[in-house]
Amino acid sequence: MEKRAAEENGHGANGDTNGKRAKLDPDCGRLLFCGTTEWEKVLKPGVLKTEHNWSKNNIYEPMILAALKDVRIRHLGGGIEAGHCVVVDETGQAWSWGNNESGQLGHGDTRHRRVPTPIKGTGPGGETIVIVALGSMHTVMLTAKGEVMTCGHNEDGRCGKGDMKTKKVPGKGAEDVEICNVDKILRPEKINYEGPPVVQVCAGTDFSVLMDVTGTVWTFGSQEFGQCGTGSDGAYNAANASVKMKYAGISVPYKITRAVEKDPKTKKLKSMNIGKIKMISAGAHHCAALDGAGRVFMWGSGSYGRTGLGDTLDALSPTFLSSLDHPRGKVESVYCGYMMTVMPAQTAGIMYMCGLLDNVKKEANMTPKPYFDIIDQGAFKDIGFWQKGFSVVTEEGGVAVANTGNTYGELGMGERIRTQGQPKKLKNLEYANILKVGTGAHHALYIIRDTEEDDLEELEEYDVLDQEAIEYKAAE
Repeated sequence: MEKRAAEENGHGANGDTNGKRAKLDPDCGRLLFCGTTEWEKVLKPGVLKTEHNWSKNNIYEPMILAALKDVRIRHLGGGIEAGHCVVVDETGQAWSWGNNESGQLGHGDTRHRRVPTPIKGTGPGGETIVIVALGSMHTVMLTAKGEVMTCGHNEDGRCGKGDMKTKKVPGKGAEDVEICNVDKILRPEKINYEGPPVVQVCAGTDFSVLMDVTGTVWTFGSQEFGQCGTGSDGAYNAANASVKMKYAGISVPYKITRAVEKDPKTKKLKSMNIGKIKMISAGAHHCAALDGAGRVFMWGSGSYGRTGLGDTLDALSPTFLSSLDHPRGKVESVYCGYMMTVMPAQTAGIMYMCGLLDNVKKEANMTPKPYFDIIDQGAFKDIGFWQKGFSVVTEEGGVAVANTGNTYGELGMGERIRTQGQPKKLKNLEYANILKVGTGAHHALYIIRDTEEDDLEELEEYDVLDQEAIEYKAAE
């Protein structure tokens, strides 16, 4: 009856006018999910492997989430070691689900969730969210006003809240340790920042990085590997006796104003200006920044050569990647993975990679080398990383995945399937047009285009995942 009435008034059943679909925002689409939903154990790899390797709650092929079935999604949060998911719909409303042991879902509690839930205070009537980045147990959100909000674990200041204080930890050989006076943030709060409006945010496992409108980079959180680029790792001895070294974090964003260049022969460092940055990227424990001249600066953990600086030492300050200081070494964009960094060049058909995909193979690039595994899939527009793999979205909307580690459905290729390092086209998305990808520790999210008639037919091919019946119960 409703359909017939709509047609008689010149409107189709789907809000069409005279048989034509209403114009939709091409940057948005519907959400697909694959991977584990054993969220309470997702950050415990040993337990996950032992108890949930064959779990019926591992989703091995892309599915539509029931709670978001009719919601158009604009942005996906991603984090290499994240055990939770955050997405943003076309209204700027953020939704979250997954592991919540530190309040990283932003719902005011620490209850895990299988069902996507809107985050209060975001969207219409609240803060319009435009970008989300995920650490292992914290969430960073950028608003349309250029303000930054965070929630989750904050012990080392990774949420940019509170102050670092010396606190005596009781027990045998009581220690005075540097710890943030704010342990957890259960609802999104604005960070300790008074700089210019922010235009980009990213997050590593235990630190956060911002880029403001002037092209300046700010960092906060753990410094253990130098990932904040302050020139220090925050190391200190926490007791009178011989004890394990501790590392102090920073809770107030640090402004990066200088970089260094390492002499390849003498290894000596000399100071240099860092230009206006146009892009930042954070891996698990390292970071990269790209300036307008196509120059790359790297800092943080250097193990397996992931910073491309010619050794495995941690870089405590942003360091110019001088090995790419040649005409064909101008970089267009930079993406940090777990043990690797990939850098598409301005020259078409060239991509550089430093580090490695799988440390067992021990084939690390200590300096950037041409890398064809991704380029061979065609020009790409988005990429998400797992610890030992990645998912790439091509310009044509196709997807190729690679993962040599333990998998729980995140590849979307079927039960317990993993690759040997060479990317494989994701056949379950062969006829879809994918816009974006977001990855976590053992899951993957995709935005599938929904603006064409063929897209709607393709969407009907995917099953709907409804886990309401097994949702985690709230504490009484």
